[in-house]
Amino acid sequence: MQLRPGWYYPTRMERRDTMQASQAVTKPSIALCVHVHEGCEQKIREIQAGIEEEGVPYTVVPDEEQDRMILAYKGAGMSQLGVGIGITSTGLCIHHHKLPADQPLFVTAGASNSKEWRRFGYNAARLIKGIPFKNEELPAVVSKEPDLTQMICEIILKVMKETAQTMGR
Repeated sequence: MQLRPGWYYPTRMERRDTMQASQAVTKPSIALCVHVHEGCEQKIREIQAGIEEEGVPYTVVPDEEQDRMILAYKGAGMSQLGVGIGITSTGLCIHHHKLPADQPLFVTAGASNSKEWRRFGYNAARLIKGIPFKNEELPAVVSKEPDLTQMICEIILKVMKETAQTMGR
């Protein structure tokens, strides 16, 4: 798929007959605002797959803007669902129309991979559906309580030492 600036690209979830760019704004969908660049087709394909798997419609809107946060904010304002994704050569961004323009929900910088692109699609759709986000790289939970396995080992060692001392008497 080769994108051309200023064109409207209907999605599989839309009728492919005489759709106009002005109708893209009125259809309830996630707006994927794209600064057309080399390799953007693969990013769009993965993001669309993530959105489709969650069952939410989307609309691809090419734009001349090169800042992913501005694109995402524009998309969120255009979308009746209030969610926009900005796609540029420098990364991706998910924005919600109720957030300040300089405080997007998710942002990637630099090179990323197809898993991350698809996760952006999932998370944009999940924002609309109101369900928890997919996060494949969860940070380790740091707890102030000692590890249960460590506690059990310490108790067993203590019992063994006490047993050895009582038997040695």
